[in-house]
Amino acid sequence: MRQATGGIPAAGLGLALLLALVLLPRRAGSGDWHAGASSVCSDCHTMHNSSAGAPMRYDHDPQASPRLLRHATSLSLCIHCHDGSVPGAPDVIAPVGYVDDPAGGFFPTTWSTASGTAHVLGGDALPPPGGTQPMSLTCLSCHDPHGGPGFRNLRPDPLGTGASLTVTAKDRVKPDGTNPAAVYVAGNVIYRSGLAAWCGACHGEFHGRSAQEEGTTRPWLRHPQDEPLSTSRHADYTYWLGSLPNRVRVQSPDDDDVPTADDQVFCLSCHKAHGSANRAALVFADGARLGSTCAQCHNE
Repeated sequence: MRQATGGIPAAGLGLALLLALVLLPRRAGSGDWHAGASSVCSDCHTMHNSSAGAPMRYDHDPQASPRLLRHATSLSLCIHCHDGSVPGAPDVIAPVGYVDDPAGGFFPTTWSTASGTAHVLGGDALPPPGGTQPMSLTCLSCHDPHGGPGFRNLRPDPLGTGASLTVTAKDRVKPDGTNPAAVYVAGNVIYRSGLAAWCGACHGEFHGRSAQEEGTTRPWLRHPQDEPLSTSRHADYTYWLGSLPNRVRVQSPDDDDVPTADDQVFCLSCHKAHGSANRAALVFADGARLGSTCAQCHNE
């Protein structure tokens, strides 16, 4: 048998390296998904694509997949667990199995067919609204399957430009890999910072209105972002402090309470991240009218 450095058999060294990879802690920070014991390498990958002569792929196809995946593609592998069929994995396919899912989940079930209400997965490469770079999205366009320091394993550079963007948020109930129903409700998440810049990596401009135009010369062209409602001339802050039903999400960088003076409008105040049943993935605060969302900050 060929010897490796130090007299260790090469096969034994390979096995030791494999075991080390399997047993190493995950990179995911803050207790997010795909971390620690909540998933292991063999949940997603197979070394030889067979066990006792049977295929190890979840779709029972005997052909090996790229990157030793246990499904045909990374997209179909993600959906295999995240379609509501696995209780410990967050459900992202409509109808979602949670009373109030902050992310939405209206991905079309036919990946090449656009619904007009969601980030379409696996479709043709198209420029995103407010963007110029054509993209064909998969789950891995936004999330790192092996974890990361950001909230919900979001990639720090979704557009691949060398940026380093971090979304920070706090969960009242921490995810442990088994409790998505408790974690994935809007009231559980307190957003701190970074989401607007992160979304803006792909959706940098809308209708030709650049960030520069949004500055001091033409500030009325867009909703403000990362700006406290108490100092925004766009909002009725006194109204926001009142008793509002179905309060929309805001960033709260300084405290855990809403409503307070530090609350900020951000992308998820008006849109669902994965999609919604409404056009442009909009949030309808009362479940029926866009005006009910506008009226959260603007007294009708």
